[in-house]
Amino acid sequence: MVKYPAIFLVLLLLIGAVPTIESGKLGQTESHEARGRSTGVDVAVSSINFSYTTPSDAEKYQMFSSNFPIPGFDRPNILYVIDAVVDVPIQVDITVENLGTAPSGNIDIHILVLHNEYSQFELENRSVMLGSLNGGNSNTIADVFTPTYSGNHTLIISATPTITDDNPQNNQVNRAFTVANWYFNCDNLAGWTAGAEWGLSSDTGLSFGSSCHVGNGQFSTYSNNAATGLITPVMDMSDAVDNPLRTNGLSFFYTGSTQSNDVLKIQVKTAFGGWYDLQSISGTIDADFVDGQSYQTFTVNHAGAISPLIPVPQEHYHAQTQFRFFFESDSSNTDIGFYLDEMVFVYDQKVRAEEFALSTTGISTSGSVPGQWGNIRVELTNDGNISDFFIPSVSGLPSNWNVYYTNLNGVSIHQDTGILLSPGQTKSIDINIQPDVNASVGFEQMTFTATSSQHSTVNSSLPMQFQVVPDRVPFVVKPESPPSCPPGNSCPFTVEVQNIGSATDVFELMIDSSALPSGWDVNFAWTQESKTLVRPDTPAYIDFMMTVPLDALPDSKYSFSLSANSENMSSRSHTQNIDISASMISDAAVDALPVERNKNWLIGAGETVSVEFTIWNNASRQDIFAISLDTSDFGQWIVDGVPEIHAVINSQSTSTFKIDVTAPSNAQAGDRGPDLSPRITSIRSGMVFNSNVFDELVVETVSDLELRVISKPSKLFPGVPCLVELEIENNGNGPVSADLSSLTLPDSWTWWMSTNNVNTTGPFSLSAPYDAQDIVDIEIWIVLPSSERSGEVHSLSFSVSNSEGYEDVNPVDNRVEFDTVTGSVRIPQILAYMNETSASVGGTKSVNVTVKNIGNAADDLYNVMASVSVSPPSDDFIAFMSVGNSGNSIELGVDHIFNMEAGQEMPVFVDVLIPDTVPINTRIVITFEVRAGVDEELRPYQLSHDILILVDEKRAMEVQFEGGENQTFVTGNAVPLWINMTSTSSVSETLLLTIEKPEEWQTVCQGILTNATAQEIQFSVGHITEQNTDVFCELHRLGGDLSGTVNVKVQSLDGELAWSEKRGFSFTQSPTDGFSMNMELVASSFALVLFLSILFTLLVIKRKRRTVDYSVEENTQDTVIVHQESVSGPPISATPVHKSEPASSDKTQEISFHNPPELPASGLPPGWTIEQWNYYGHQYLQSKK
Repeated sequence: MVKYPAIFLVLLLLIGAVPTIESGKLGQTESHEARGRSTGVDVAVSSINFSYTTPSDAEKYQMFSSNFPIPGFDRPNILYVIDAVVDVPIQVDITVENLGTAPSGNIDIHILVLHNEYSQFELENRSVMLGSLNGGNSNTIADVFTPTYSGNHTLIISATPTITDDNPQNNQVNRAFTVANWYFNCDNLAGWTAGAEWGLSSDTGLSFGSSCHVGNGQFSTYSNNAATGLITPVMDMSDAVDNPLRTNGLSFFYTGSTQSNDVLKIQVKTAFGGWYDLQSISGTIDADFVDGQSYQTFTVNHAGAISPLIPVPQEHYHAQTQFRFFFESDSSNTDIGFYLDEMVFVYDQKVRAEEFALSTTGISTSGSVPGQWGNIRVELTNDGNISDFFIPSVSGLPSNWNVYYTNLNGVSIHQDTGILLSPGQTKSIDINIQPDVNASVGFEQMTFTATSSQHSTVNSSLPMQFQVVPDRVPFVVKPESPPSCPPGNSCPFTVEVQNIGSATDVFELMIDSSALPSGWDVNFAWTQESKTLVRPDTPAYIDFMMTVPLDALPDSKYSFSLSANSENMSSRSHTQNIDISASMISDAAVDALPVERNKNWLIGAGETVSVEFTIWNNASRQDIFAISLDTSDFGQWIVDGVPEIHAVINSQSTSTFKIDVTAPSNAQAGDRGPDLSPRITSIRSGMVFNSNVFDELVVETVSDLELRVISKPSKLFPGVPCLVELEIENNGNGPVSADLSSLTLPDSWTWWMSTNNVNTTGPFSLSAPYDAQDIVDIEIWIVLPSSERSGEVHSLSFSVSNSEGYEDVNPVDNRVEFDTVTGSVRIPQILAYMNETSASVGGTKSVNVTVKNIGNAADDLYNVMASVSVSPPSDDFIAFMSVGNSGNSIELGVDHIFNMEAGQEMPVFVDVLIPDTVPINTRIVITFEVRAGVDEELRPYQLSHDILILVDEKRAMEVQFEGGENQTFVTGNAVPLWINMTSTSSVSETLLLTIEKPEEWQTVCQGILTNATAQEIQFSVGHITEQNTDVFCELHRLGGDLSGTVNVKVQSLDGELAWSEKRGFSFTQSPTDGFSMNMELVASSFALVLFLSILFTLLVIKRKRRTVDYSVEENTQDTVIVHQESVSGPPISATPVHKSEPASSDKTQEISFHNPPELPASGLPPGWTIEQWNYYGHQYLQSKK
């Protein structure tokens, strides 16, 4: 055998349903509904551990207790028998964990220990407070209490945070809690009886290093044929429960060794002094302690659980209980014997008498007649700490009286089992008592006692008294006012007879009229018998007839006696003297005055009116009248208000009273009220006077319309008629016209009403309810505008009213209201602002449309596509598509999907680049297509729009700039320049020519000085035949820089066409003066010869026209040059321009400066010199024409 120091050998079947083992498993038993709102708090009891409060207690009891671990003692943590020892303080350590995420707030830890053998017997009920736990944290709190009862109990630990727990199911833990009654460590055998070879041994031990040993030590052996025992002291265990639910018994650890046929018996002493075998052990556990000790305990399956406890039958728990460990050996072979330690005894103790208490209180009493049942109600309260059955009893009950007990619900209480009361519970019971049939009337004293079924010394007594009530007691009631009769008449009257006993009886009636004077008489009415049955709760009215002689004086009064005797109880009777009198002769009348009858007696359904009547006393003396009312069959009409007090009226006086009449709530218009006929009866004379019938009451019209909803749409779809079905019912009392209206329908909505498929605006005619046409069905059609947003909730209400203005008696049902929601509608739209436009060859053209979602809900499948077609076909076109304002190009000819919010608009552009090669009248068609939304057939809407671009215009020009290339010119000499312009546009063009040059340089084009204002050159249509113009210009340097750049610009009037070219020019200084004079001389000579040669020509020209056109005539067709006005002087000199064109042979006109024009009256133009005037004066004047 392998041995380990301080380790015991466990031969248990670990471990099934052992009470102590089960107690180590935390069980959650409560179930609660989860809260509606999460707080983030989830408190749970995660562990429960026990420990003794002092080291000495721990040393004594820890080996078989649930505290774990045990230093130096290696046993499984689930192998234990008890959690605590009776009357020894024990500490419970409770670990609480917050499995949630939020702080828990303070936590109330409730500790409850219940005795398993009793219902709701609380051994401990205490609470401790644990501070707040953050989410994910835990904490342990300790509490100490002292068990006062041994046995098998239940421990309930619950943790309740101040903040609502999200998961209360894990807040409570239930576990077993076992308490030992007696624990022995084998360290002292005082009080024990030890036989031969029994004693304490230090060879081995657990808690205190010693054990109870049979034998002679580990190095010796016990004797052969031994029969010896170790007996415990006497233990009073008479308080053991009779039939415990769990195992009651003992256990211990043992080791050592015996040979075959040698055995140690565990026995208990019976109540008769014998020994009863409980268990036995034999064999070898550990025969050598040098290398350590091995211990063993028991495995017993009992009472539904496996535990180390050896069961002890309950009959062996008594006041002289002892246990014996009896060892026997045979004659062969011996061994070291057995060592026992850690003996523990467990049994369930009965509840002690001090735990029981009871109080009783009287509640009510109800007596009875002899032979009948009455009851006394008492209240019992369990003031003890444990549930108990309390046995009821009554002492002092007279002979031949009966008693039994019942709950308040009538269920009988068995006198042997009694009434079950939980601690603190109060219950009322009835003590039912039947007096003897001959019991005397009065109170009987007795005592009620309730006694504990477990401890007869626990009881509560309550003195009480029971009343025997009288019964069958006749009583004649004297009339409040004496019956009277006019002299010379016989008049009826009645007398009331009561039974003031408790049982129904027949009373015999007798009249004694001996005290009446002559001529006066009283007898039973001919319909009245002398015997009458009278019930206790129902008096009898006896009819009499009295006769008054003619000579009797009014108001004279005499008496007779009436006796009533019980037929069943002859001893019970009653006699009453009754006065009768002679009355006066009355003269009276009653009626409604004419002014009362002539009032408006219309009455509404359910209304009350009062009709006043007048009583006249025409007699010569005061009279007293009783008022009654005769009416026709008034059905559901209510007639009330008849005075119960008699009217006392003096002679020749009047009195009034009112009758209240209430019409039925369902009265119909025009119904007549009941006929009223008051009747007065003179109390003094008995004479009766009747009124004329009052029949003036008529029901007025009552309006009571009801409006109901038959059907209503859950959604309203813009643009779609939606149906609301209403029903109007006339609950009034006559036919009525009804108006239907609504104040909740917005003005932007369209709605109309119809009945029987015919549109109407009302009012609606309804019959009275009894004519079966009092209900009309109305269809209301509502159409919402497309601007209504999807998902918007609308509260719609409709109300009905009386067309004739009657106020409804029940306006609550005149109005209906319901909520509906705007449905989702998705409808696309294309907004186009053009169908056709034009463009130019070589230009660009942009066209666009706007797409829109005119529904009320977003459309995330809004497909947009644009395509381009050209006729005649051409591959040179370039087109771009874009949406919105981003300018980003997207592909043509394919669908593009967009998300369009309700009412959202989005522009769609197509830009076309038209090539220069396209012919005029080319047709370009741009097609925009939209596919989006859903129609009534759940198909998408498909929309398209075409825009035609007609290429009906061409704008083109060519410009050539010639002259002055790579040359240097002499200052003072003109530099000739040619600007050739050609137009091929399909429209007339106006081109603007401007020349930019350095300062103090000048240009003259077509004889006109150029400046910042451009010269205009006009062209006719040139797309069929080109239009061209050659413009001759001269460049002059008057001063400034010798070299510079000349920028020639040509553009159309609208800026559509533009051209420019820059060219550099250089000049040299003029020659010296001498050289200049020689040159001038030569020039003058040459000019003189030239002048003579052309003089004749000039004279011929002057005859033909007075004005000389110095402009250069071009060979262009229909070209007109409009010269601008010069604002600065011309150059000093100029060379005549000669231009020849292949297509024409126009002559160039030469101008001589020797024939200058006359100066204007205003002198030279600003900035001009005389030399300039001599050269260019003619041109200046020509430009002014």
